[in-house]
Amino acid sequence: MSEKEKSTEKRWRKYQELTGYTDEELAVFRSFPQNVKAIEASPLMANYEVVFEVIESANCIAEYKVGDTFRVDPFGFLIKDQCPPKLCTGAIFAFKPLIGYAWQAFFDGSTQIFHNTIKCPDVGVHCGGTGEITMRAHAVPRGQEFKK
Repeated sequence: MSEKEKSTEKRWRKYQELTGYTDEELAVFRSFPQNVKAIEASPLMANYEVVFEVIESANCIAEYKVGDTFRVDPFGFLIKDQCPPKLCTGAIFAFKPLIGYAWQAFFDGSTQIFHNTIKCPDVGVHCGGTGEITMRAHAVPRGQEFKK
């Protein structure tokens, strides 16, 4: 087995440990070409995180201000110590579509996130809600400080 094959197999085993897959479940997961590409041929998937930057804020009850950021790891988990102290479910809910766009970009070998701006689902006081924020997603190398 070549060094590249050993490295790839090591990645598969690490993913299996992370997910708790049985050998049979891993085989099923590996039967889908997109999963093989994500693990074997998309290094950006493991080497980039997504930072959501608050770019507009009005009457936000979670007190998010312009410039606040949330950081999401390559698996889609919030890195809590790199987020505001209050975690609003509305804001977090809004991340999901842009995480999908980021993963697709990484899968395609890019860090350019298409349609990278989203609002939280709170519609704001003028439409019967409380407040509202707008956030922009940025692909950032894993562990690197976000700089606008």
